[in-house]
Order: sequence, then C-alpha cells, then structure tokens
Amino acid sequence: MNLQLHFGRKKKKRTVAGLPSNPTVSAVFDAPKALESVALLAMPPATLTYPAFDAYPINRCESEGRDMAKLMLATRFKVLVTLCAITAGSNCPAWADDSKELLKAMSDYMAAQKTFSFDYVSSVEAVTPTFEKLQFVSSGTATVGRPDKIRVTRTGGFADLDVSFDGTKFTVHGKNLDAYAQIDAKGSLDELFDRLQNAGAEIPGSDLLLSNSFATLMDGVTESKHISSAVVDGVECEYLTFRKNDVDWQIWIEAGAKPVPKRYVVTSKHVVQAPEYMLEVRNFRTGEDVKVANFAIEIPGDAKKVDLSELGQIDELPAPTEMGDAQ
Repeated sequence: MNLQLHFGRKKKKRTVAGLPSNPTVSAVFDAPKALESVALLAMPPATLTYPAFDAYPINRCESEGRDMAKLMLATRFKVLVTLCAITAGSNCPAWADDSKELLKAMSDYMAAQKTFSFDYVSSVEAVTPTFEKLQFVSSGTATVGRPDKIRVTRTGGFADLDVSFDGTKFTVHGKNLDAYAQIDAKGSLDELFDRLQNAGAEIPGSDLLLSNSFATLMDGVTESKHISSAVVDGVECEYLTFRKNDVDWQIWIEAGAKPVPKRYVVTSKHVVQAPEYMLEVRNFRTGEDVKVANFAIEIPGDAKKVDLSELGQIDELPAPTEMGDAQ
C-alpha cells in the first residue's frame, strides 16, 4: 500500500513498512512490524521528522507544519483502518481462549476464602426520558464469613446503609432515614442472595460472592474472550469479556496466585443508550488480615422499625422525583 505524502513544493512516495503492497490480495506479513509502523504514525505530529524532508522537519515551519500535521492525522487514520481490515481477515487470533478457565479459577479461589473483606466503589447508570445518561456512584465496605455471614455498608448521594446477615436475621439500617428493617432469614449466603434478587434488593457484586459464582456467571453465556492483560488500581489483571442475549459483561481478574475480581461491568445492551453497572474491588483482605467483624448491627434506640418494603430509599438509584427538575 503506497502513501502519497505532500509537503510544500516537494512530493515523495513512501511505503509503510510491514503492510502488504496490495491489501486486496492474500498475503503473509509481519504483524508486529506493522503495529510498530502504526505506533509511529500515532505519535504527536511535532515529534515526527522524515529523512525525505530533512530540510522541512514538521516543527520547523509553522504554516507548512500545520498543513503537514493535518495531512498526517488523516494518513494515520487511513493506515489504522486499513490495518484493522487486514488483521480482521487474518487467521491470527486477537485473544486467548482461556477465558472460562480464568473465570473458574477466580470462582474457586473466592469460594475457598472462608473469611474476607474488601472496600468497593460501585456505579449504576440510568437514562432519562430525554435520553440523558446519569451515573450514580456509591462506595462502601464488605466483610464475609462463609457460609452464612455478611456485613455491607454503602454510602451514596441518596442512601447511607448498613446491612448485615448473621445466619438467622437479615437487617437493613437506613442511617439517613433513621429507620431499620429486620426479618428472619435462616440459611446460607447463596440462599440469602437468591431471596434478595427476587425482591429486587441485591447486595453489590453478590454474583461474585456465591459459593459457585462460575455456574451463575456462565449461565446463558454465548461467547467469551480473554482480551488482554490490563492494570486496575495498580494491579496487573486478566481482562475477560462475556456475552449473553440480554447483557454483555466484563471482568478484570488479578493475575497470579490470588485471582481476585478487581472490576466487574455489566451492560444492558438492549436498553436505550446501554446503561452499565460497575463494581470495583479494592483492598481485598483474607484470613488474619480481616478485622474482627460484628455481624449483628447495633441499632440506635430512637430508630424506627419498619417493614423492609418501606425502606424505599435503599436502592442505589434515587426515586424519579429526586433526580432533579429539568432546567
């Protein structure tokens, strides 16, 4: 593939290294070298000089330099598009095929941890009737004692919650409401999460805390990929993507001997503007590093006991009337 580079009164013809001269004909080429060429073309215009234009480095002449910068931006875009088209038709895989194995390793590791805790940041998106996408962010802590104990806090712009399950009672304390609800709920964490899901009041990231999260996460999956390595909060991770009929979801799992889920994103792809839910796990601790947790919430004496259905403000999303009037 030949690129015509015009600069002032001079005209030179150059071929980009690594790309086949005729992309319409089947050819074998050096993909790493081609990527190097694209990386070079992606550099800022002011840093590029060409041997063919030694008398006119890009940052030497303002008026001609601006014209060259515009040309190079267009040229780089064409090369990137061409490379994508060529590599899309090649037989070289763009990802590894071990996504399920990596997810299973994470599931097994999490299930093996009898006591653990972490901090988290979560966000949920909502789309208004006028197609404005809003993102509501919360943060909190979670402490888990398998098989039947959990305590979660969550603070956001519309709720300040303390939630606990001690194996016999499930308690929700709405600090901002000065009210609490408590119900008998004897059973395991898996059973609790199932009940909460049916009631529309899930604990953040509960899919990742199940005794067999792999089975639940893979249910209905039609496609999975191990995209690449990545870094989340300074930690090297494996980046995996999964597709279902109604949602796409992505997960970043810490690389190495402790495959902890670091980031989890679910996209509702058939909803207008594809809103997302995101959970990011930080400061994951296990065993002796976990502070002794009290799974029984101390309710203030002046707090009002109400039915769980009356705690309408425990969701991460505010009620529609609280989202503000249009200006």
